[in-house]
Amino acid sequence: MARGSLLLGAAFVACGWGQGLPDAPGKDLVTKVCTECHGIERILNLKLGRDAWKTTVDRMAAQGANATKEEIESILNYLAKNLGAETEKDLPEGPGKQIILRECTACHAPDHFTKYHHSPEEWQVIVVRMGQRVRSATTAELEAVQKYLAANFPKTEDSTKLNINKATAQEIRTRLGLTAAEAEAIVHYRNEHGDYREWGEMLVVYGVDGRKIKAVKDLMSF
Repeated sequence: MARGSLLLGAAFVACGWGQGLPDAPGKDLVTKVCTECHGIERILNLKLGRDAWKTTVDRMAAQGANATKEEIESILNYLAKNLGAETEKDLPEGPGKQIILRECTACHAPDHFTKYHHSPEEWQVIVVRMGQRVRSATTAELEAVQKYLAANFPKTEDSTKLNINKATAQEIRTRLGLTAAEAEAIVHYRNEHGDYREWGEMLVVYGVDGRKIKAVKDLMSF
C-alpha cells in the first residue's frame, strides 16, 4: 500500500472514524475505503458470512470503491474474520434464499428477515418497495423472494386479539364492547374499502366513537 494511503488511514483512526471496529489487520483499510460512503454503525450492524461479505464487497468495488484488488481482498478478509457470522444458516433453504443473500444483505443482515412475520400481501408490498431500490433484481427474482419470505416467515395470529378484517359484526360488538350500530358500520366500511391496515383507519368510520376505538386498540389485530 502506498505511504499516502497509510497516513490517510492513520488520520481516520486518529479522528475516531474507525472507532468501534475490532483492531486487526485491515481495519485501517475498512476505515479509509468503506467510510467514504457508509457510517461505521452500518458496517458493524452487518454480521455476514464470508460469501455474503464477498458479494457486498464485490458490489462496492464495482461501484467504484477507491481500492486496489489486493486492498479489496484485505477488506474482505477483515470483515469476514472480525464481523462475520454464519447467520445465513438461520435462513431456511429454498428458492429465493440465494437471491436474498445476493441482493438484500448489502443493507440487512440475514437474520434481519427472521425477526418479521407478515402475510403474503404484506411481504409483496415490502418486496416491491425494496425492488425499487435493488435495480439488479429481475421481476422473477423478486417474486421468488416474496414467495420465499411468505412461506418461511408467515404472519401468525395472536389468539388474544380480534382480527378486525375477519371478525363478524357480532364478534366486534362482543369482544370490543361497541354498540351493534358501530360494529355494523366497521364491517360495512371494510366491505366497501378493503381491509384495515391499523386501528387508526377505523377513526374515519362514520358513526363509530373514536374514543372507544382508541381504548381497545390493543385488543385488535389486522
